[in-house]
Order: sequence, then structure tokens, then C-alpha cells
Amino acid sequence: MASNIIPKGNVGMLVHGYYPADIRVRRETEALVEAGYRVEVVCLRAPKQQGKQREPSRDKVNGVHIYRLPLSRKRGRMFRYLFEYLGLIILGAWKLTLLHFKNPFQVVHIHNMPDLLVIAGLIPKWMGAKLLLDVHDPMAELYASTYLIAQKSWILKVLKWQEKFSRWLAHRVISVNETMRENLEGKGIQPEKIFILHNFPDPRYLPIKNDITRWPRHKDRLILLYAGTITEQYRLDVAIEALALASKHLPWIKLRILGDGNELNRVLKLANNLGVGNYVEHINAVCIDKLRDIMEDTDVGISCHQGGLFGDLQFTTKVLDYLTQGLPVISSRTKTMMRYIPEEAVFYFEPENAKDMAKQIIKIWNEPNLVRRKMENAKRLLRRYTWQKEKYKLINFYQELFR
Repeated sequence: MASNIIPKGNVGMLVHGYYPADIRVRRETEALVEAGYRVEVVCLRAPKQQGKQREPSRDKVNGVHIYRLPLSRKRGRMFRYLFEYLGLIILGAWKLTLLHFKNPFQVVHIHNMPDLLVIAGLIPKWMGAKLLLDVHDPMAELYASTYLIAQKSWILKVLKWQEKFSRWLAHRVISVNETMRENLEGKGIQPEKIFILHNFPDPRYLPIKNDITRWPRHKDRLILLYAGTITEQYRLDVAIEALALASKHLPWIKLRILGDGNELNRVLKLANNLGVGNYVEHINAVCIDKLRDIMEDTDVGISCHQGGLFGDLQFTTKVLDYLTQGLPVISSRTKTMMRYIPEEAVFYFEPENAKDMAKQIIKIWNEPNLVRRKMENAKRLLRRYTWQKEKYKLINFYQELFR
């Protein structure tokens, strides 16, 4: 019966990532499907894992139509990314165009990186579709921080040009927080062209826990959790160094790392070199549906993201995810994090300062009453930061586009 319902409109999406693993993309697509739109996502296809079947090239999850391309994601040096980006632009353009001819899109929604993926949506745009660019990460700042590129380098000039050109091609630019809005405006994007959609926690998957009296969950040990990608900018090496320092005072401490990334082996090797290899446990990445169960068996959530040019633009959503599950949080003190979450709600440390992070770990163990006060403050804060409110903003934004 539902198959006979005429959708309000057709939306095509392209993302350099896996679906439904990409949380931001999944939240947006499912919100649009719930609102009555037909959504077709073109994405990468994850390589086959041992003991598991490979993802199908065509799929449907919670009403979202998925088309996976014969490309997978590999973390590496810059030229590896360029190869992936070029392949995705070509194959993505081909697939979006075929889908558009079959069932015309009114909106084509492109998720960066790279920004130049908008080229893949040009044919639907020339045939009348609105073209959106969803900027998850500021590409120039990310590469400058990761590869230590000088501001006058030709590589950085090319990255800034592709940002400017891509945003000129798009009808509207979506981004992730108010600091990013200011960054985009500083790069010449007209304020009225920018729409901010925060990636706040979805209560359906991470319902807010209210029982603060249950902390700490373990009386004889302290389990820290990092849940996310393990790359240079998230500085898990700082967490390992802090763990080594704190373990001298708290020998029962553990660090559980949930996720994958190109820095994983280096981080685990560092733990062994510092004599805390036995204090670290690694778990492969899981879907958000299973994240709650893993958080249930931990005591503290951590985020060690870097500061500076790129880090100050980030709002690390894992911090809110931890807080929804009743976990106190230790986080880098960066510009955007302080803008959204005050000192009264989390334990901040100076970015890339292992000694300061270790100090906060020890404080959490020694001052449980302070922990509970901060968790109480965080609980009040969480009422404002939910995906439900952002979802209605997205739907209203789309309704305006279609009008």
C-alpha cells in the first residue's frame, strides 16, 4: 500500500563514504523519507570483511534507496585521496545522471569531501534540479593541518579554489555549526546562501539517560571510551600518553578504543612502547544502533581532537553522544566546543597536552561529587541539543527549496 504513495519529490545524494554507516547522511536521509520524499543515495561499497557478506550493490534501508559504487575508502597519503575523489566524481556523475533520467530529481544533495563532488550533479542541475553542497569538513583547513601545508603553497591555493568554485556551483551550502558559518562567510559565501544543520544525537538511537546516581558504573576500575575515527586530527596518541601518566596513580584504569582509521596501528604501538598495551582494548567500528550497549559498560567518554586551524572549527559530536548515555566527558578545549558546551558540563584539557588530560582523568576518579554536578548540568544542556529539532529545520529547508 505504501508503494502507491506519491512522494513529495525526489532527492539524489552522493557521499564519499559508506551508507548507512555515515551517521550525518543517515539522519538526513531518514528524516526526508519520513517527511514523504523519495531519497536515493549513491555511495562507496565497503570491502568484504572476514566472516561477513559484502554489502549489496543495491539496497534499501528504512525507506532509503542505496546504490553502492565499485569503490572503497582507503586512508593514506594525499594522492590516494585524489584517486578516490576522481573516481567518485566520474562514477557518481554517471550514476546520478542515470537515476535522474529514470526518475528526475528536484534536489541533488552532495556531501563533501571533496567539495568538487558537486560536479557530479551538474547534469541534473542543468535539467532543473537544485544543487546543494553539504560541507561536513573545511577541506583547506583539514589538509593544511594534516599535512602541514604552508599557507602560500600551490596545493593550498588549489584546495581553496576548488572550495570557492564548488560553492559557486551550488544553489545552497549546508554546514555543521555556527563557527563554520562564520568561516564560510569569511570565504565570501553570502549569508543567505548558508544553512546550518547540526549533527546532534538522535534520541531514537541514544535516548538520554537520567540516572546520575549510577556513576561510577564500576567500583574497582575506570574504563575510558573513545568512539570514532582514528586519524591524525583526533590525536589518540595524546590519550595514550595521558593513560600512561594516569596509570601511575590509577593502576586499574583502562582505555577502550571503538573505531578504525589509518592511525590505529601507530596508536597501539605507542601504547606498547609506553608500557600500557595491556591497558588498551580495541573494538571494530559498529553501527549507531549498537553504540548504546558499548557505552553502557564504560565510565568516561574522551575526545582528544586537535586545536588550531582545523580543530577550532569542529564540533565533535561524540561528546554529546557520550553525555546522552550518562558518561562524564574529558574533551579538548577548542573554540567551537566551548561555544556550545560550557566548562560546567565537561572536563576540558588543553589540546595536545597529555599531562593536562591525565590530570582530568585523576580528578574524575577522586572527585565523584564534581562529576555528578557536571553531569547534571550536561543533562539540562542536552534538552536543547537533539536531532529532533534539527530534523524539523531540515524538513522546512527542503519545503522552501521545493516551493
